[in-house]
This record gives sequence, structure tokens and C-alpha cells, in this order.
Amino acid sequence: MDHVRLEIEGMSCGHCVASVRSALSGLAGVQVAEVRIGGATITLHPTQASVAALIDAVQDAGYEAREAA
Repeated sequence: MDHVRLEIEGMSCGHCVASVRSALSGLAGVQVAEVRIGGATITLHPTQASVAALIDAVQDAGYEAREAA
């Protein structure tokens, strides 16, 4: 299992956090450890999910995302 941290822009409330959590949790191989305003920490199975898929899911939910340094 890999651990990934994302920086997420555009979230401003609990509904935003829930939307991102739902988008990430819907991906195969993903276990969302924590979503908060401004970012997320995700545990994923590397053969089932990728960082690119995580970012795409967040963007499809209406937010900007990038992998944290």
C-alpha cells in the first residue's frame, strides 16, 4: 500500500470535504485516510489506483488537486 498526500484547492466547507471524500472513496483500490479543507491523505493499492486517477477524481468533483511535495 502506498500513502499519497494531495493538496486540494477550492474546498471551503464540510460539504466540499464530503464531496472529495466520496469522489476518492469511489475509486477501486483507494482507502481515504483523511480529507480536510486544503488536502487529503490517501492510502492506495498501487496496482489498482494511481495518483493521476486520484487527481482526476478530485477534478471531476470540481476542485483542483496536485500531489503534495
